[in-house]
Amino acid sequence: MKRIIFLCLLFVSLLWAQEAEINVISVSAKPFVQVEEDDPELDIEILLRRRIAELSRNYLGVPYKSAGVSPDGFDCSGFVYFIFREAAGIEVSRSTVGIWNSGSKITLAKVRPGDVLVFTTVRAGASHAGIVLENGPQGIIFIHAASQGSKTGVIISSMNESYYKTRFMGARSYF
Repeated sequence: MKRIIFLCLLFVSLLWAQEAEINVISVSAKPFVQVEEDDPELDIEILLRRRIAELSRNYLGVPYKSAGVSPDGFDCSGFVYFIFREAAGIEVSRSTVGIWNSGSKITLAKVRPGDVLVFTTVRAGASHAGIVLENGPQGIIFIHAASQGSKTGVIISSMNESYYKTRFMGARSYF
């Protein structure tokens, strides 16, 4: 129900912004998406995907914290949970296994910003997750809360890295 109300409010604010000829769309006090008035891709799903990708970048460098779900510290699923809730009003599971068992299964070739990648890292089965930032010429780039050696905290990684390529389980979409 919260998601429906949020989407309705977002839609109304988008309509108001178009009528007022405003170029910045905002759901909170902080502007988040710059759009051209004649942007053909002005739909809620695209805006929410952009919002997820943009908001997640704001937390680069936040430290890793086991069971963390706040800007004081995140674990991988806590980061996904927090970003989806804050950026899009979407409640995803708080656990990586729950993330793996929900959403819609999509192929790696079809992932888009805002989709979630799931990996098997510390144990068999789903044990790590990250949010896709882009799927382009440089490959798939994602953001996640990592806890490995010198690469800890919220970082950006690539599916081209052998570590992630060999541990990839699948992708999920919540759109």
